[in-house]
Amino acid sequence: MIARPKGVPARYFAPILSMLAADKVDTARLLAMARLEAARFERSDAILLPDEVEALIVAAYRLSGRTDLAFEVGRAIQLNSHDLLGYAMLSCRDLDHLLRLTSRYYHVINELFTMRYTRHADRGEVVFSPVVAMPLQTMHFVMEVIALSVESQTRMLFGERQICEIRMGMPVPQHLARYAEAAAVRFRFDERAMPGVTALFDPAALDWKLPMASPLVVAQVEERMVTLQRRPSPEDGWGDYVTMILRESQGEQITLDDIAQRMNISARTIDRNLRKENLSFRGLSQQVRLERARELLTQRGATVSNVAEQLGFSDAANFSRAFRRLAGVTPGEYQQQAASVRDS
Repeated sequence: MIARPKGVPARYFAPILSMLAADKVDTARLLAMARLEAARFERSDAILLPDEVEALIVAAYRLSGRTDLAFEVGRAIQLNSHDLLGYAMLSCRDLDHLLRLTSRYYHVINELFTMRYTRHADRGEVVFSPVVAMPLQTMHFVMEVIALSVESQTRMLFGERQICEIRMGMPVPQHLARYAEAAAVRFRFDERAMPGVTALFDPAALDWKLPMASPLVVAQVEERMVTLQRRPSPEDGWGDYVTMILRESQGEQITLDDIAQRMNISARTIDRNLRKENLSFRGLSQQVRLERARELLTQRGATVSNVAEQLGFSDAANFSRAFRRLAGVTPGEYQQQAASVRDS
């Protein structure tokens, strides 16, 4: 049986259309540019695939000139936006219960990312990690939506009290000033970190009681959710997925264990799936590192020592040996070749 492609419910992106319509943007033209039908945003079962999300946001950015669309979409998402699961979330006894429930069924909210919740002595930690290879613009858009939806739903439950810090593995957005409006959460951006969203909750807040607690409602919803147990995994392209993570984590030396921990699976599982594609984590890591080395070496003013340091090598000699083994020439020779091509 062929697996259904992974995506995100279209209803979460409906706010883009209403928001831009209010700004006098021609939404009919927008949808035509994205090759999407308006009716899809009204159906609870309609899914947007990564390339469709990309087409939608490219068209929206182009026609509106706004960079804060993901911010607006995330803030529009409330607990009752999640269809059946939303009723169960509202009926949880406390925040800890809500986070555990949501992490079990997050795949019905978003198949492009996974959600892992861990309660530590000093914090509650929620990690959202991309699980499907997608264009960088799409990944950053979805990350912003996730982060702002966490802020929106936290504010809905607990008001303006700052009980959460969100760390995002992406560059600082152009509309950073707008994050001052999200008073319920402290935000941190780090483009050198592994791509993803990490929410850290005050441990005391995890036990705060929720006003609509109903164990019966939660149990009834969970019975029905059993039929929606399809959890996302990059089975359609583990090599593409791992390569994406490595490329977007340029400031960190990402290990196989790092990725496995983010996905809440074993490193052996990732390794086994890579071998099915005749790939290895070491080979992919070397490939991405070589790509980055070539890119850095061709920048004006770059030195071999500086590039070696940026890539995490202990010294220039080790970098030169590794580069020559993979590229067939020394870094200096590669720079000379690149300069000749550039001058020509």
